[in-house]
Amino acid sequence: MPPREFPRSRLVPLFAALAVSAVLGLALWVRADPVSPPFQGLDDAWLRLMGGPHEGPLWAVAEGFDHGGGRIGSVAVPALALALIAVRRWRSALFVLAAVLATHVVTDALKYIGDRPRPGGIMVEVASPAFPSGHSSRMACLVVVIAVVATPVAARRWWWPIGALLVLGMMWARTWQHAHWLTDTFGGVATGLGVSVLCWWAFDAMLRREREGREAGPGDGARTGEARTGMED
Repeated sequence: MPPREFPRSRLVPLFAALAVSAVLGLALWVRADPVSPPFQGLDDAWLRLMGGPHEGPLWAVAEGFDHGGGRIGSVAVPALALALIAVRRWRSALFVLAAVLATHVVTDALKYIGDRPRPGGIMVEVASPAFPSGHSSRMACLVVVIAVVATPVAARRWWWPIGALLVLGMMWARTWQHAHWLTDTFGGVATGLGVSVLCWWAFDAMLRREREGREAGPGDGARTGEARTGMED
């Protein structure tokens, strides 16, 4: 399973950089009035829609997203990197670790720039400012990472809709459990997508070498050696 080729359009890294820059701009805007930013009315209206009862199957699903973006995710990412190293795909492993780490660092930096308080009535454990959502940024990053290094060619067209559902599910869970405002989750998704796509772009040459090596196959080197021996004879 070779890593996926980066899109040829030069607009892709530009849009990724613009997405992260837009979140930075919003974080600075939020910082000017963290309690009541200009879009607080939208967030209040959405939060009212996210009322109870917070129990039953929906609670179990939301808890799954909460833990998946936290403790489980912190174990799954190193496990994926180790699995890639085990099959001699160390370049892909480096990309995975770099994308996830960069997303984490950028998201945390933006959180402390905006310094936005969380909604009232939080139902899960939290430990940082609200904007942007870390769970949403990590889910968006994971969708890109899996698309690049862990999706078979035949299934790649189906992964993006599945990934979109996972991202939307995370956005719903974070707002339904009152861990985030709606706009926090949009900021998180934009951050995760932007940073991971920029990492994909930065690692494109390295991943191309891995892809070419795997597409060539182990037998090509032996055949090349035989051809050279024949020429010498």
